[in-house]
Amino acid sequence: MVKVHTRAKRRNGSATGLRLKRPQNRIRKTRPKTFKSEEIAKKWAESQGIKAYTLKNLRIGEKDKKIAVIPN
Repeated sequence: MVKVHTRAKRRNGSATGLRLKRPQNRIRKTRPKTFKSEEIAKKWAESQGIKAYTLKNLRIGEKDKKIAVIPN
């Protein structure tokens, strides 16, 4: 792998120890809105005008919840 030199690192905001240069346009996938409880998720969906939706727990287990509102 070719070393990225100082000027290119400064321009891209890359760390000094890294040999990779950061891409200019990072296209990230939009993530679903998440909540700690189902009641808050239902209230948010109703306030947004979403009538058909499902609530999905993104975490495994019953101890800690991360509820996502997924429109149908």
